[in-house]
Amino acid sequence: MKAPRILVVTGGFPVRSETFIRDHVTGLLDAGAEVTVLALHDGDGSAWDEDELRLGLSDRVRRARIDAPLRHRLFRMPARFLAHASYALGPAWRLVTPKQGWRGPSGILLEAASALGAAGAPHQFDRIHAEFGPSGVVAAKLRRAGCIAGPLSCAFYGYDATRAIMQSGPGLYRELFEDADLVLPNSEFLAQKLRQAGAPTSKVIVHRLGVRTDRFAPAERPAPRPGPWRATAIGRFVPKKGFTTLLHALARAGEAAPELTLIGDGPMSDELRALTTSLGLERSVRFAGWLGRQDVLAHLAATDALIAPSETAEDGDIEGMPVVVMEAMASGIPIIGTDHSGIPEIVRDGINGVIVPERDPAGLAQAMLRLSDPGFRRACGAQSRSIAVSELDHAMLMRRLIGLLFRQPVAS
Repeated sequence: MKAPRILVVTGGFPVRSETFIRDHVTGLLDAGAEVTVLALHDGDGSAWDEDELRLGLSDRVRRARIDAPLRHRLFRMPARFLAHASYALGPAWRLVTPKQGWRGPSGILLEAASALGAAGAPHQFDRIHAEFGPSGVVAAKLRRAGCIAGPLSCAFYGYDATRAIMQSGPGLYRELFEDADLVLPNSEFLAQKLRQAGAPTSKVIVHRLGVRTDRFAPAERPAPRPGPWRATAIGRFVPKKGFTTLLHALARAGEAAPELTLIGDGPMSDELRALTTSLGLERSVRFAGWLGRQDVLAHLAATDALIAPSETAEDGDIEGMPVVVMEAMASGIPIIGTDHSGIPEIVRDGINGVIVPERDPAGLAQAMLRLSDPGFRRACGAQSRSIAVSELDHAMLMRRLIGLLFRQPVAS
């Protein structure tokens, strides 16, 4: 049987904070698919991991660099347009026509089409799968222009179903919703947002992100030691992560406060460090910077709990389903999370952790008091691992995704 040809359209690739997209691609390759990745712009320079190197993933990436300066795109347009027009004038014109919106005349679609290689007949795929809504918009336009052909699906993960629609209006995804046969939000919360924006209910199926539970097997937890318990928070230092609220909660928690390690970095780094000092938390908070996958795994094996204090940013940006929450659950760790986006769909209050309202330092401090009990932590950690294995296992969800992409859609 011939291997199915899949085009994965994504933004930057590879990106350190989007390991789930990399896992989707390697999962498709492991399943025997012939995968091409159309990266609309460069990644962040993160290194390929062992699985990606084994599968030769770097050789499968075609980089469009649609975020190149406009003058560069316009300079390249004549030669690229002529290359496509020499095979077929109609599709070439559809790549640059103003009817495509600003992406056509600005050369973005022509950059993406050229990244895929020789012009001519449409590049035929058994499935075109976009990761994040904006990538789906580009994929739909390339498909309408006749550059690529095949059934189209798109996965949504957070901002693309919330902030992007708020900023651009519900018409942002009109063509995508018309053309795609599958719209795959990673939580019921996002599914509802997409239905409200016009996605046909019949096309919307919740498909969660997965975690490689075999990589995050829980380690034996050491006996409780004298002094504070240990908590970890992981993510980019941006408003939606809620780390400002977390530091205020830590200052309120008194003797129940854990030692906190913040793993990550980002635009709020100086602000968070200054707040740590002003709150007198220098001895309680450690800034670890970005860590590689293996270092994160080792750190999760040694911590007592993960805190995910996500909140809606002022510009409407929200989380989808934070991957780090699932990785911590697979590691057998209890979670303190907020009632935000899809987090309460997998973190069940009093079962595998504690859920508190967004932007509530007092509530977070109270949750820290509950988690300071070693017995409660152990019970929640066992439940975290159980939920991860039964509901969030990567291999299980990859089988489901492949079934969705190549057979009749299943009930959500």
